[in-house]
Amino acid sequence: MAVHLGDPARPFTYEDLEALPDDGYRREIIGGRLIATPAPNARHQLVVAHLLAILHAAKTAEAAVVTAPYDWRLPDGGSVQPDLVVVRREDVDLDGPLPASALPLLVVEVLSASKPEQDRAVKKALYEHLGVSAYWLVDPAIPPIVVFRLYRGRYQVEASVTGDEALESDWPFPVRVVPGDLLR
Repeated sequence: MAVHLGDPARPFTYEDLEALPDDGYRREIIGGRLIATPAPNARHQLVVAHLLAILHAAKTAEAAVVTAPYDWRLPDGGSVQPDLVVVRREDVDLDGPLPASALPLLVVEVLSASKPEQDRAVKKALYEHLGVSAYWLVDPAIPPIVVFRLYRGRYQVEASVTGDEALESDWPFPVRVVPGDLLR
C-alpha cells in the first residue's frame, strides 16, 4: 500500500496514518495535515502517569480515563491523541480508536517539549471547535494547570493553579489535583 505523505491536493486521512510504520512518533491529523511528534521525555510521562492515577481514582462508573497513545478519530477524518481523555464508558471501543461520534468530557494535554504551541494553540482551538466541555493544559516544567471550560462555544479560563495550590474541579466528576505533587 502506498503511503500518502502530504499531497496538498488531498488531505491526509486516518487510513494513510494506519499505513505508517510504528517508529515511536505520535502521529496526528489536524486539518488534513500530518503532525508527527517525537516520543515524550520522562518529565512529561511522569506528569501524565500521576494525572492518570488521580483521574482514574476519582472517576465515576459511567466514565473511562484513557491515556495516549489512543486515537480519537475526528468528524473531518482527522485523528488526535490527547495525553489523557475522559469519555463516557459507553463510547469506548476496546479494540479500536475513539469514534468520531464520541465527544470527550475532558481532554488533558501536557505540553510537549518539542511542540508546546501545538497544545497551547492548535489543539486548544480544535477541541473548542469540536465542543469538548473541558480542556486542561499542564506545563510539566513548572507545573501549572490551566483549566478551560466551554462557555457559549468559547473556552474561558475557569482556573489556573500552580505549586501547592489545589485544583478542585467538579467536571466531569469531582477531583482534586495539586500541581506541585505531580513530580514529587
